[in-house]
Amino acid sequence: MHEDKIEKLIQEGYDFNMGLYIDRGMKLFSSHLGPFVGYAAIFMAINIFAGFTGIGSFATVVVNGPLIAGFFIVTNDLVRNKIPKFDMFFQGFQIFLPLFLANLLVGIFTFVGTLLLIIPGIYLAVAYTFTIPFIIFLKYDFWDAMEASRRVITKNFWPFLGFMVVILLINFVGILLLGIGVLFTLPATYCMIYAAFEDIVGGAVNSQGANQQNMD
Repeated sequence: MHEDKIEKLIQEGYDFNMGLYIDRGMKLFSSHLGPFVGYAAIFMAINIFAGFTGIGSFATVVVNGPLIAGFFIVTNDLVRNKIPKFDMFFQGFQIFLPLFLANLLVGIFTFVGTLLLIIPGIYLAVAYTFTIPFIIFLKYDFWDAMEASRRVITKNFWPFLGFMVVILLINFVGILLLGIGVLFTLPATYCMIYAAFEDIVGGAVNSQGANQQNMD
């Protein structure tokens, strides 16, 4: 059972290799650069359009969970040595409800945590990083995915915090490059997060670290 292996991972801990995740993420992104950049452009256009039409926050909460899932789904195919079609980026909409609910609750909890002296918000923003991969690849419902992500990441929180700071800085650089750089940095950093999930959670589930079967 996945749950037993995840619990063992939480109890026994794991190694965290930021350099490995950044390197793997960049290689995965580079191997499928055109489609990733094209999808990032669609992702950003949807968010910008929502902002201009005045439905902003509500619209992005509704669609961003499934849209973010697309980055992970395609990256998983690349790791499986598959050549994903572009429509694979939109596969997250096939499991819309748990992704929407997870994105909604993570946003609410993080916002409330930020109001409470900021630190709780930072903790939750980092701790929920693996929520969407848990839903996609291990078929968790939204709440179990949030809790599994929080507990796994809390076990090694400080390295994860450093990792997420690096990811934020990478995307900040993308914003500084007239905003266009985000089309490259956004998918690259989701590939890095996938690489971390594959190594840590996939390795625990598969026991041999390859997580081949369980993440297909």
